[in-house]
Amino acid sequence: MTDFSWYADASLTGDGHVYCAGPLAQCVRRWKRLSDDQKVNAIIKLKTSTDQHVLIAREELDRLALDPRLDHA
Repeated sequence: MTDFSWYADASLTGDGHVYCAGPLAQCVRRWKRLSDDQKVNAIIKLKTSTDQHVLIAREELDRLALDPRLDHA
């Protein structure tokens, strides 16, 4: 993912469960607290500025969780 806003609308879901709905930063923080088993099937659905949706899977979530800007968003 190249261009995103930490404040973009997002939802964190997995195995038929919605863990979080709100800004991307909030969903990534919540993803960090999931168990390893929950993280395997969890994705974030991000709404872009053009009203399209982008799915973010574990590899990208791992990277976002380490982004130092997350602490200030």
